[in-house]
Amino acid sequence: MSTAPTGAKGSSILRLRAGLLVLVVSVLLCWVGGHFVARQFGLGLGWAILIALAIWVGVGILIARLDTKIYYGVALAVTLFLAYLVYDFTRSALDWSSAVALTLAVLATALLAFTFHDFRRLKHELRLWAYRR
Repeated sequence: MSTAPTGAKGSSILRLRAGLLVLVVSVLLCWVGGHFVARQFGLGLGWAILIALAIWVGVGILIARLDTKIYYGVALAVTLFLAYLVYDFTRSALDWSSAVALTLAVLATALLAFTFHDFRRLKHELRLWAYRR
């Protein structure tokens, strides 16, 4: 009788993860950056795609080489900035109460903090998966 595999060895690398949100957002931001640079120089769609790929590879290399403390420091800064933006927008632009604005800011902060943490774990698992191939 054999038991079902558990842990990292038995699970697929292609399962749904919160860290995939960071990956999707990074692709989207790199596309916007490539499109912006291509438009500034009057280049076409092909150049925009190539520039976006170059930005994405460069950012990927940078993220892969970041130390854990630096990664979590940047993640903390981005998370706190998002919390401020959510609170400020809901409080001033939408004119919602302080309690609602604070609750939404805390929820956004918790979601983003978990997403950054899961992205770090996903990056580690992808590295292990790639080295096994």
